[in-house]
Amino acid sequence: MKVTSPGRGTANKWRYAQPETGVVFTGFSYWQVCNSVREHRSAMGLDLAEGWEERFQDDLCKQNEQVPCTGRKANTSKRYLKMEDIRRFFVTMKNWKGDTVPQEEAERRAKICISCPFNVVVQGCWGCSNILKKVVELVGNKQTSLDSALESCKVCGCVLRAKVWLPLDTEANAGLDYPPHCWQATESANSGAM
Repeated sequence: MKVTSPGRGTANKWRYAQPETGVVFTGFSYWQVCNSVREHRSAMGLDLAEGWEERFQDDLCKQNEQVPCTGRKANTSKRYLKMEDIRRFFVTMKNWKGDTVPQEEAERRAKICISCPFNVVVQGCWGCSNILKKVVELVGNKQTSLDSALESCKVCGCVLRAKVWLPLDTEANAGLDYPPHCWQATESANSGAM
């Protein structure tokens, strides 16, 4: 895919996660992000071979469904919290015993999430939004190095800064269709959970 309107801003800024390093770049324009990525790749000895910008644009388009790219219609659909999301939240909180996964596992999960096109801002009513902010507080002062790039999961509506810390058997994920690259899908398949 190729970016069709590099001069156009996006509602959530432009965002790109460099897969090899996990470093996240954000900006108000494509050119700002592209220049930062070029500098980072140069400093880290990463791909700057001929055609690198086309490969970068393809990755950028895959990571950001709101970016205008060739080969797909502009995604104007928004994700809102639903009553089913809230029900799953309460079931998950009931199942949760206060334990979290190790730091390395939360980092691994966050790295997958930041490059996922389902890492989006989820809209909700004032009350629901405040409840979900409490979820982040529940995991305490635990943070990953990628928290600034984590939003919410478009599939389940969960706040990813908290979700990456929860043991899989705690979560009420029955009937949800996570994409194959998602840690939720791969861990569920390996453990027989969901």
